[in-house]
Amino acid sequence: MPASPEARATFWADLEEGAVAGMAAVAATPVATMDGYRRGLDYAAARGITEALGDDYTIFLEPLVGQPLREELAGQYEGIGIWVEQPEGEMTIIAPIVGSPAARADLRPGDVILAADGHTLTGLQNDAAMSLIRGPAGTPVRLTLRRSGVVGPFDVIVDREAIVVPAVVYEPLADGRVARITAGIFGDNTTRELDQALARAKNDKVIGIILDLRGNGGGWVTSAQEMIGRFVPADVGPALYQDLDLDDGDDLIAELIVSDGETVFETPLVVLVDGGTASAAEIVAGAIHDYDRGVLVGEPTFGKGLVQRVHDFDDGSSARITFARWLTPSQTPIPVEGLAPDIVVTVPAEAAGDPQLERALDVLLGDLATPSPE
Repeated sequence: MPASPEARATFWADLEEGAVAGMAAVAATPVATMDGYRRGLDYAAARGITEALGDDYTIFLEPLVGQPLREELAGQYEGIGIWVEQPEGEMTIIAPIVGSPAARADLRPGDVILAADGHTLTGLQNDAAMSLIRGPAGTPVRLTLRRSGVVGPFDVIVDREAIVVPAVVYEPLADGRVARITAGIFGDNTTRELDQALARAKNDKVIGIILDLRGNGGGWVTSAQEMIGRFVPADVGPALYQDLDLDDGDDLIAELIVSDGETVFETPLVVLVDGGTASAAEIVAGAIHDYDRGVLVGEPTFGKGLVQRVHDFDDGSSARITFARWLTPSQTPIPVEGLAPDIVVTVPAEAAGDPQLERALDVLLGDLATPSPE
């Protein structure tokens, strides 16, 4: 809320103007029932108010529109398998899910989806746009894309499938000496699956862990606090800070590390990050870095340091309202240009293999490998 009376008056006037504008558009649209008319006015007013705040991450979602995000966090839905954000009001791909139809169609981080089956997505709220991209398994969707370095928009047809998103995947590397643990989302099942992966790493007696957060678009903050607590003891400090005043750092709330499951406080750790590492994943990367618990390898992260509180209403609609920003344990805000890795490894489009993963292995095995006898 603005501090001065003049700024507060302008703030409320802008919200009222947004609400009235939204309701005016609905009022001119025929509806079947009076209840439907009233509901449309309420929804339009709510959308107008959130849009008037000028924050891409503060949104109102009607009941069906909010379903895609809930399905993602639960780990299963039907669609093409992409993480997206709208940093400038455009539907921008953070990353395709590994093995998904989007990945097979060569959709790339940074691609902007301009339209789905001819319906323009620019200006739509995130979940409204995703509702046009998703659909029954076995059906195609024609996406119109804009890609850096490519002249003009172009179309790609992607066949939808049932997308099952495993929150955590375990992979032994280097003859079983290193465990690669890939976390794809901070959802309902992440902590349970992470505990299972860490238990396996202990059983395998690995000498190092690679925590792969590339393409992880975030999710529940609680899940991030729990992930930090698997690698960092709870008594060393907070997992993160919330700054309730977006303009300064005077009103900080420490959020605790949660260490209530499998822990690996001593096992050497490398965290892989890239431009698809966002939100809750950046919280984890920032904490690992600040507590000198591991080495960040890869490319700068996405740069989403704002916190949304979800307000669910009885009719199934919801509002996601930005109310704070995240700071790392060293009280450093997550910058819009993202967190910088300790070791930068860029991946050219024509690169063979996985140079970032290879560098992570070099870091671990270079520090830990026993020299071969002469």
